[in-house]
Amino acid sequence: MAMQDNAVAETRLQAGITAYNDGRLEAAADAFIEAEKLFRQSGDLKRAGDSRSLLADAQRENNLVEQAISSYQRAMKLYREAGRPLSEAQASLAIGHLERQQAHLDLAREAYLNAEKLYDTEAGGNALGKGNVAFALGHIELQHGNTDHATAYYQQAIRYFSDAQDSINEADARRSYADILRLTRRFDEATTDYQRALDAYRARRDMYGIVDTLIGLGRIYLDQRRPDDAANMFAEAVEQAQALEYELGEADGDLGLAEVAQLRGGVEQALTSAQLALQKYTDKHNAIGTAHANRLLGEIHTRRGQLSYANSTMEKALRTYKAAAYRIGQAETLAGHGEIQRRRGFLATAAQTYNEALTLANTLENELVEGRALLGLGEVYRMQGRTAQAGACYRDAQSRFEHIGEEVGAAEAHIRLARLAVFGGQLDEASSYLTNASASMAQWTFETQLSPLILLVEGQLALTLGDFARAEARCTAAYKLAEGVQEPLLAAEALLGMAQAQLAQGELEAAATLFTEAGRQFQLIESTDGDGAAVLGVAQTLIGWERWEEAIQRCEAALTRFNQSDDLLGQADTMLTLGLAQGGNGSLEEASADFDMALKLYQEQQQLPGEADTRYERAGILLARGELNAAFDELSRAIGLVEQVMNSTSTPQQRSMFLRQYAELYTQSAITLVRLNRDAAALDQLQAFAQIAGGAALVRHITAYEETIPASGDDMGEDEIRVNKELVKRLEQLRKKLR
Repeated sequence: MAMQDNAVAETRLQAGITAYNDGRLEAAADAFIEAEKLFRQSGDLKRAGDSRSLLADAQRENNLVEQAISSYQRAMKLYREAGRPLSEAQASLAIGHLERQQAHLDLAREAYLNAEKLYDTEAGGNALGKGNVAFALGHIELQHGNTDHATAYYQQAIRYFSDAQDSINEADARRSYADILRLTRRFDEATTDYQRALDAYRARRDMYGIVDTLIGLGRIYLDQRRPDDAANMFAEAVEQAQALEYELGEADGDLGLAEVAQLRGGVEQALTSAQLALQKYTDKHNAIGTAHANRLLGEIHTRRGQLSYANSTMEKALRTYKAAAYRIGQAETLAGHGEIQRRRGFLATAAQTYNEALTLANTLENELVEGRALLGLGEVYRMQGRTAQAGACYRDAQSRFEHIGEEVGAAEAHIRLARLAVFGGQLDEASSYLTNASASMAQWTFETQLSPLILLVEGQLALTLGDFARAEARCTAAYKLAEGVQEPLLAAEALLGMAQAQLAQGELEAAATLFTEAGRQFQLIESTDGDGAAVLGVAQTLIGWERWEEAIQRCEAALTRFNQSDDLLGQADTMLTLGLAQGGNGSLEEASADFDMALKLYQEQQQLPGEADTRYERAGILLARGELNAAFDELSRAIGLVEQVMNSTSTPQQRSMFLRQYAELYTQSAITLVRLNRDAAALDQLQAFAQIAGGAALVRHITAYEETIPASGDDMGEDEIRVNKELVKRLEQLRKKLR
């Protein structure tokens, strides 16, 4: 009777296996359950365990994870009763895989270690089984971000599989080890191990392994900024995966091609490929792959300026990474999420997110993500006017990028430092940073978002130096390049720079048109502070046309935007411009209060050019009140700041060009000295200016001032007429000495 039950059981078991191979999982499960029952009745506990283990396989394939774990546990009990420790170990290993799939990493580790103990019961140990355990434990450590521990386990697995003469499993472990080497940017070593794995797969015609290795090699080329080589690898992987109907391999290849397209500036192609990858990962219920795709889509939408959508997509990725305890992905996503928050104007929140990314990346010893988070944090601090902290972040980022040989990140840090130096009036330092960045970029064979960025900062430097034609040319070039590489934020910032150059040259109509277009572009990409800068620019053109009320309204609108985005740089510029509009409108008290606020902000930000401009305007208010000594003090301080910035330039030509912008400041200071009966001091000051920048502009400004001095009038007394005529005469003498 037992033999008959056993034969029926074997028949049902084979029927289950056939149904399983045909994809008829429900029928397979029914057959396995019946086979197990019959084997137990016949006393064959080992075959009963096999039946229960196969049932677990079918349940796992049907995504019934909890039921599968329960079945494997029952199989382990049957194997234990049958005295089959190796079969029990295999079931325990399978439980570990399922627990890891659910991100129950502690339970997974427990199952793997139990399997290891069972493998140790075999005489001499079971090399293949212990290799599988070490391989799985390596995956857990990698998921935790413990790359050193993961490396040790993968190396153990390689040795065990080599002892077991299992070349395919050895290649799998070697490929995972190469992944670690790639993550730690040991590219040559990683390439060697990928190639060894690839040779093994080709020798055994393991096409799945070939696809996965091609993906790894493609990622090395991507990290090395070799887009053509990366694209070839990913395309080959996709082609072979399609032939195998290996959907996850296709998804990995599509994701890689999306990153290549993004690197090349093909944002629309990147979007299409990333969406394809996301769909395939979703169809296969691959959580980590889905998170990878969502993170990349978040970066793509950020670049396109679709910040609300980018934020939602990035949050999905972050939730998945957290649920899966995948810490490397968490760190990368936090850095990307911080960038979105910064661009949306949520600076305090962005700073918190960047700091989270920085802390996690530091724990994981991931200097690449640390550098990215530091660059973002530096941008937050720059916009908040925390100049010293911004500079420290940029320099820390530069140090990390240089340590790992990441040239693009190091160049970006130099450009960000250059922009900070321009705003702070350290022009020679800015030029040096730009030179260093340019030297690195000249060796690259690819375009990045840094190409328009460096042109933009060069334009800002030229504008500060007073070289308005060059500023316009550099910003125009930046705009065209940003459009070409599909960087809408940089394109809008370049339009803003073009408008500022036109405004500086007195081309009000052209400036107003460009400011308006820049504002439209900033609105499209949800940039609150950018829109504020464009509105402020329009206000400045209105001041040029003396349309004071409209200018005041635009300043107030700009201030609202800068307050929303916590942008203290913009707030300082707005208060200065608002003071000008209020003064032009005759509201001197309001203007004085606005200038006081602007001065406070510029001083906190250590912005010397802004502080100099504000002190000059404060002096104008004091002169209107007749407070000559106080006015001269402000003018002197302004001149001191201007000369401090001038002395940071490196050539006589730059000093001359820069100083010519401040001819009116020096003229007003000299006139005030004359009014204070200090004619000799006035002449000394003007001659010092003329030696550097020439005296023609000074002569024009003095002549213009002379023409405003009344020499007659019914409401003027004889003493006033005499004083004014004497002032004109003394100014004329001063002017003649400058010719």
